[in-house]
Amino acid sequence: MLTASVSLVLAACGGSDEPETPAASGSSSSAAAEPVTVEVGVIPVIDVAVLYLGQEQGFFEDRGITLNFNTGQGGAALVPSVVSGDYQFAFSNVISVMQAREQGLPLQVIAPAASSTGNPDFGINSIMVIDPAIQDAGDLVGRRVGVNTLNNLSEVVLKVSVEAAGGDPEGVQLVELSFPDQVTALSSGDIDAFVCAEPFCSIAEDAGARVIANPYDDLAPGEQIASSAYFSTEQAINEDPDLFARLQEAIAESQEFAQENPDEIRAQLPNFTTLDPALIETLRLPQFNGTLQPEELQGLADASVKYGILTEEPVLDEVVWTPDD
Repeated sequence: MLTASVSLVLAACGGSDEPETPAASGSSSSAAAEPVTVEVGVIPVIDVAVLYLGQEQGFFEDRGITLNFNTGQGGAALVPSVVSGDYQFAFSNVISVMQAREQGLPLQVIAPAASSTGNPDFGINSIMVIDPAIQDAGDLVGRRVGVNTLNNLSEVVLKVSVEAAGGDPEGVQLVELSFPDQVTALSSGDIDAFVCAEPFCSIAEDAGARVIANPYDDLAPGEQIASSAYFSTEQAINEDPDLFARLQEAIAESQEFAQENPDEIRAQLPNFTTLDPALIETLRLPQFNGTLQPEELQGLADASVKYGILTEEPVLDEVVWTPDD
């Protein structure tokens, strides 16, 4: 039964007061815009359903934009097409963008995608186990823990929770496995825990796994932390800042609509994933925020430096683009 569930979702695998939102569709940046088709790179995950929903609702059309979707297998695979200019923007987790900049690629975040919920009982990228002897993330020292990619977001958030629970993050044995393989390995006992992302959190839970830690709450209790985002290059943005201002507005409106209408997000998923309809109805959805301030990435940036994922502190005002830059 578990194997059947995993096969159904394999194609879906790639993971306080709100600030003032960007201007609505009647803003000056969209008033006299020439219609344009924008190439966007996506992977078939829940986060990007917002773009499909926004296109359906006319939020991009209101600003003279039609999105043409190009599907890749992971955020890293989309970077070359953005750097070459084949795609105007694409999707990735935020740590990958910071890593790319450190390696000399001039990527910039133009808008948030998914964020943590700020609810300790309803997290994203949770740590899941089956073994009843494991009570918290501190118990993972000396254990084998699955992450979808080494030296990236899953490793960072895992180490945050291990240290928060009093354990030594360097004492965890990391195992790089795809999300579907992690679920199977946890069930068979080949790994003791894994850092999940939906829909694999729900699949693992159905197979008897339980959550022992919510890393984002361990990092910043009660806060909503952006885990993924849409990015472009400094060159592309500088060549047409009006287009990217309109994209930013359209994404913000789409995000806000998605947050207020979760059933509309679920309705989009069959259009670009192979998820089981019954599973779609029970998925944990992330927070969809309309804006992202540079300082909101500080916690993940600090943790990435602390655990050696980044070699130096990124300049967050340069990582996140705003129309005033």
